[in-house]
Order: sequence, then structure tokens, then C-alpha cells
Amino acid sequence: MKTTFVKLLPCLVFPVLLQPLAASAESCAETLKTVESLYNTTVDRCRSGPASNCSGLLIRGTHRSPDGKYDVWNPSPTAVQKGTFAASWMRADGISYEDPGLRTNNGYLITPFDRVDKPETPVHVYCAFPNDAWTDFRDDQGCGDNERTSSTQEPVCQAMQPPINDAKAWVALFKKYQSDKQQNLRQCGFDMRGRSAKDNDNRTVAFEQFIKARQVINSREFQTQTELRLGNPKTDELPILAFFYSEPRGLEDAKKNAADYKAKTGKERNIVKIDFPKTPNGKARFSCVSTAPTPPATPYCDKYIASSNWIQRDDPKLGKDTWTLEVVPTDCGRKISDEQTDRMWAELYNKHKDDQQWRQYSQNGGSMRRQMVCHLTLVDDGRPVRNKPEWNLEPARPYVDHEMALKMKCNPY
Repeated sequence: MKTTFVKLLPCLVFPVLLQPLAASAESCAETLKTVESLYNTTVDRCRSGPASNCSGLLIRGTHRSPDGKYDVWNPSPTAVQKGTFAASWMRADGISYEDPGLRTNNGYLITPFDRVDKPETPVHVYCAFPNDAWTDFRDDQGCGDNERTSSTQEPVCQAMQPPINDAKAWVALFKKYQSDKQQNLRQCGFDMRGRSAKDNDNRTVAFEQFIKARQVINSREFQTQTELRLGNPKTDELPILAFFYSEPRGLEDAKKNAADYKAKTGKERNIVKIDFPKTPNGKARFSCVSTAPTPPATPYCDKYIASSNWIQRDDPKLGKDTWTLEVVPTDCGRKISDEQTDRMWAELYNKHKDDQQWRQYSQNGGSMRRQMVCHLTLVDDGRPVRNKPEWNLEPARPYVDHEMALKMKCNPY
């Protein structure tokens, strides 16, 4: 009887599965409604457990394989080794960041646990870090000790001594290494593993604390995404909600990924555009792919910044000996269009984010980025400010919106 059933299964069931998949392909507008609903749902927990099961967006930025040896939705060799893969999580209530990270401009959104329908299999969150934690270099399935720190051990938060079970304790540990360039490496992640009812309660509480911790540090760490480790799916079985792109040049790769996914799995997934927030208090925006031709991409710069150094100078509004980052863009950097400002900012941010002068005024959130964009945009007395020999950016300046920054000639006070 069993042998007969196994032999008949491909003939009887497989066509039945294919038909619903083809028939259930939804419109981009329907996908967009789901994406926006998840992003704007700000519950502390779901009926099934952690808030990640029914709210927020699970995001993975990707780079296509240049030789076609792997598909972006399948586990990488590192992920196979660890048993988990990395993604980030974003939501409307103060869990935000300005790009997908790792210089990506496209990727996919993962369907959360409560919205996965059979025959697809959901993926579970194994651990959650309020800030990017370099988890490829951590043991314990990417959730534990980071091999790049020599003087500390970083097990999951609940295993720290003393244990870290809430956001307040996590933030205290994070601030302890505030002047350390290995701050993100030394943080701990909230453990989300376990499947029993008691474990699920603990997982739910752990994710609540992850949310609260990120909300505390979000303004200061806005340029860095959150990081989660999720259990690896089986090959070609990751439940993808949608593919996305965040810059015009990412659209073609998003289209190729969606086409490859359909060819491999038979499942059709829409492509949405994500305009990531530009300020810590800003909100992401989502839209469907336009049918208009993709505009030609401006070539990337090898370098955007020729030099950048801290100096002290007197400022009429900020006072004596104000710290100023004196930035000299490259010729290429002076000519960039809007879609490359994120790359220029990332180069500047990665070079100086750990400097004492930068961190001293970190409460101003996106102020430095606003000043940089203003220098690229403002025309003063008929002369583009982007052509000034040096751009002076002060971390002590308050954050204002773009129109006010232009009105104040890039020097808000």
C-alpha cells in the first residue's frame, strides 16, 4: 500500500500543487498592501509568539552571482556551514535604517511565520541583534561569540554573566563599548531558539526586548541595519513575499532574480520599490515597479571622497573651537546624481563613525548626512556649492529638513 502511494504521488499531487500556484499569483497592488500592512503593524507580540511572526519586514539585501553559480534566495556556503542566514528587520515604530546594508540596492522580503501557507515552510528567527553584528564571524549558529574580538566573549544575551534579559541591560552593555571600534562585534544577541510553549514565551519576550533596545539606539545607529539569524530553508523553498530594489540601478537585478525564482520554483513574485527612510524618524515608502524604461545608470565612482579630516574652527553660531569635518570630494564625487548619495555617505560614515568627534554629537542623528546632501544640492549666488574646494560638516549642528537646510545654506543652527 505504501509503495503504491509513493509511486502515485507525483502523478496525483504535483499537478494539483502547480495549478493553485499559477492561479494564486497576486497583483503588485495586493503585494504592496501586505508589505505596507506588515510595516505599519506595531504589536509587541503575535498570537503565535514573537512580533516578527506577524509584523515588520524581514529584509535581505543581495548581490547576484556574476557567474550564476548560486541563487540569491538559497543559503550561501557560510550559511550552510552555520545552519542559519542573516537578514534585517524594519518596522514603522522606530526600527529604521537608511539602506539594506552591505552596499546592496536590491534583494527580497521574506514572508513572516504567520502568513506562510502550505505547502511552503516558514523560517524561524534564531537570534536578534539590535545592530549589525558581523554574525558571519560568530559561533553558535551565528548567534554567539565573535571570533574577531580577542578580549571578550559574546554568548547570547541570556547566557551572559550576569544574564542580559532586557533592553536596559543590553543598552548598558552596548554603551560600555561606545568608544571602541569593535562595539558592534561586542554586542550580544537575544536568543530566539526553542520550540516548546515555555520556549515560545521566552522567544516572545526576547524579541520584545530586541525591539525596545533598537528603539533606544536608533537615532544614533540609523546608518546601520538590525541583524537577525534565521534557520536555513531547504533549497528553493524560502517563502519569499516579494523582490525589491532601492535604487534605480537595482531594478534589473531584481527582475532577473524574480525571473530565476519563477523558473526554479514555479512561483511568481512581484517586485516593489523601497524608499528607505532618510532620517531616524522618517518612514519607508513602498511602490510597485513602473513599466517605464529604466533610466541609464550613472557610473559608480571608485572613490567619492578624496580626503576628510577633523579640524577645529570658530563658528558664529556654534562657538569657539567647533569640531568640523573638512571633506574634499573627488571629481567624480562632485558630479554624482541623487541615487549615489547613499554610497558617498556610506564611504564617509564608515571612515569616521567611530571617531570621538562624530560620536560626541551622535544625538543629532542624520544631521551630517543632511549637510552633505545640501552641499550637493545648493546653488548659492549662481554657483553650485558642490564645487567648493572643501565641504565643512559639523556634527554639532541640529537636524532640519532638506528645505530648511537649503534656506540656511547648509549650516543649520
